[in-house]
Amino acid sequence: MGRRRHRHLVIGSERYRWWVSHRHVRDPAPGSGVASPCQEVLVVAREGSPGVIRIFFDSGPDRVVGGGGWGAHEGGVSRVRGGYLNLHRPAAVRGLLEAALADGQRFGHAGQVDGWRFFDAVAERLPPERREAPAGPSA
Repeated sequence: MGRRRHRHLVIGSERYRWWVSHRHVRDPAPGSGVASPCQEVLVVAREGSPGVIRIFFDSGPDRVVGGGGWGAHEGGVSRVRGGYLNLHRPAAVRGLLEAALADGQRFGHAGQVDGWRFFDAVAERLPPERREAPAGPSA
């Protein structure tokens, strides 16, 4: 079994490790024919502290998570009415972590928080991602 790949983030004197995963949540009514909802999960661990903070994003009405269509990729979360966060982007991770800590989430236990609570505030503060046009033959 391979090791989980994580990235590092430094805020002031604190060092964090973080990673993003995509998962399918079991349908509460097996056989209902309803597709399993998806979740994007950002996990942040503070170096030297036990526990992690899990910031999750469930798919649902007005909510699109990675692989949920519209060209979404793993780690991408967006609202139908607007706004987008790339959970692989360090600035988005920092914004979500700071919002979770300001909300009272703490390390030392396996905390889990609904990321949609912070989505609008974090998405508004981030500059848009620079999107490169795909290279191709010139006309």
